[in-house]
Amino acid sequence: MAYRAIQCVKIQDDIDTAIESLSLGTITQKQLGPNEIRVDVHASSLNYFDLLMLVGRYQMKQNPPFVPGAECCGVVSEIGSKVRRYKLGDRVMIFMNQSCLAEEVVIAANLVLPLPDALSFEEGSGFGVGYTTAYHGLVQRGCLVEDEIVLVTGASGGMGIAAIQVAKALGAIVIAAASSEEKLAVARLVGADHTINYSSDNMKERVKEITNGRYVDVIYEIVGGDIFNQCVRCIGAKGRLLIIGFASGTIPKFPINLALVKGFSLVGVRSGVSMMLNPDLTKDMITELMKLAFEGKLVPYIGLSVPASQMKRAFYSIHRREIIGKAVIQWKTESRL
Repeated sequence: MAYRAIQCVKIQDDIDTAIESLSLGTITQKQLGPNEIRVDVHASSLNYFDLLMLVGRYQMKQNPPFVPGAECCGVVSEIGSKVRRYKLGDRVMIFMNQSCLAEEVVIAANLVLPLPDALSFEEGSGFGVGYTTAYHGLVQRGCLVEDEIVLVTGASGGMGIAAIQVAKALGAIVIAAASSEEKLAVARLVGADHTINYSSDNMKERVKEITNGRYVDVIYEIVGGDIFNQCVRCIGAKGRLLIIGFASGTIPKFPINLALVKGFSLVGVRSGVSMMLNPDLTKDMITELMKLAFEGKLVPYIGLSVPASQMKRAFYSIHRREIIGKAVIQWKTESRL
């Protein structure tokens, strides 16, 4: 038997060409191992790094042909002989995995999480990467505590929205920064206390105004480039500037003496690697995230949901920075928002 999957057949030089060269084809069904489950995928979601994988610019490389995608959600359709944790029909989430842009995934049962009843398949497909990165960054790397002030850049994307919700669940005060009023409206909708439009506002002056000259304790920096350069002037003494990624495509350079003079820390955040190296911390993180999700405090915002036949539209929405929230690809017509 075969199943449908999105395939990258060649690493391209630019993202537009890479998206156009993606194909929706069929793959022969894999045999199930004793500790594995087969998941009938209802929805898969995209991340910015999925685009980088198509052009060979991500730190983790794949040799073509390959099926991209790191997170999806669906129903258990087959169970290996030694699996006891799940049963047929269970709704589950998969993340930090490869080959998720497909209507079927075979995966070790211990790498799957139950889908909270409050979440749809689309929402569940966009949960794993964003919220584990947010929790690892804010709590395990950023040491965020209640009543501290957090500045989130790229706040209207899937990663930014996850950071806003996690920070609010931890009792922080959140300033969301994005490039348009439309995007900031969504940031407020998901819990941001204050907003900054960095297309028109002076970020340092707005942060100073909002915090009464205190500046911020933690910055969750997703964008890179000039936005990063502005962020280093928005952080207070003993602050933590969390480096999440470079969605602008520009890796910044800045005067390192600013960190010395202001006394703040630059902190790299790589949740996927950390999860592999620190299983005890991973267990604690997953336990807390699932608790918050089942309480309804963490809900991904779905900005675009398209059938697999329109998958290029989803990729372009990220590449052109049009997406607000998560871009999702549906594999079943009964998927719901």
